[in-house]
Amino acid sequence: MAEKEYISYDEIVEECKNLAKRLKNNKFNKIIAITRGGMVPACLLAQFLDIRTIDSIALVSYGNDDKQADLKCLLAPNVEIDEHTLFVDDLYDSGNTYKYIKQQYPQAKCAVVYTKYSEAELDFPATLKAKDKWLVFPWEFDAV
Repeated sequence: MAEKEYISYDEIVEECKNLAKRLKNNKFNKIIAITRGGMVPACLLAQFLDIRTIDSIALVSYGNDDKQADLKCLLAPNVEIDEHTLFVDDLYDSGNTYKYIKQQYPQAKCAVVYTKYSEAELDFPATLKAKDKWLVFPWEFDAV
């Protein structure tokens, strides 16, 4: 398994603030959090961008053994998706979640906090992180 990099909550807040500054000129009026990783960043971005409508989409691509599996939609958003909708996730790594969102909701925009790819390869803003690290977010815990 790759070396782990632990991300602090303060770092997430700062990265979301920077992301909000880059997104503020867009006319987003709703945010869709991609569960579970996108929930905290979606809440922070909603605060920074003064957006009140927040919904979620439940997608899963990792099994209990942290190995990537086929992407499944467990629960779709319950709001109209249009060009003013921003989907938010914590990490762009394989690209499967992004591809699914763009296929299902082509008019929507996406933002992630971190990516393991050059931003030039993406059509949305994100902060670059090392490809060879396993990022551990402050909201990730072992099940009880």
